[in-house]
Amino acid sequence: MSLQYGEAKVEVIDGKEFMMSPPAFSNHNYVKANIYNIFKNYLKGNICVPHADGQKVVLPSQKKGDYLVPDFFVVCDRSKIKPDGVYGSPDLIAEVLSPKTTKMDRGKKKELYRLNAVKEYWIVDPVNKMLEVYLLKDSNYELNEVYRYPNVNEDDAETEDIKTIFTVNLFPDMAVDLQDVFEYVDNWNWH
Repeated sequence: MSLQYGEAKVEVIDGKEFMMSPPAFSNHNYVKANIYNIFKNYLKGNICVPHADGQKVVLPSQKKGDYLVPDFFVVCDRSKIKPDGVYGSPDLIAEVLSPKTTKMDRGKKKELYRLNAVKEYWIVDPVNKMLEVYLLKDSNYELNEVYRYPNVNEDDAETEDIKTIFTVNLFPDMAVDLQDVFEYVDNWNWH
């Protein structure tokens, strides 16, 4: 299942539908597109495939009829990719927070990703320009690092230890700059 332009994004978890779509022109959507483009450029010619928002994912532990539509994900086992969605666990998933999705992204979905052995999970906060990286270790997620784009009001002493460029655990030679992740993101009050 792939969504058409203008369609609302729906996920089904435990048989219940959840509407997920923020406004078309939003920080949330800019961040999703930026992450997709970063990975698309890096993975060109690679066996791993980046997937933009709108693609259905059916995790192994999900009930019949349940599926998720992550904001972004990477699949390295192409046999999981079918015409109507991905069947199996992606290797990396990124969820971009919005007021409507924060509780789900930090709770139920994070737990589903952990139970289904998603190796790397990113929680991206466009309002605070932060990115949390969780890595699967011994069947549990451990917070590997929190990256934050410096606030323009901070002085140099406060931003001295802030990391804005990091390496993707799944691809050790891939560097990501938060400036690219948060390109076009303004300090709007809406996501």
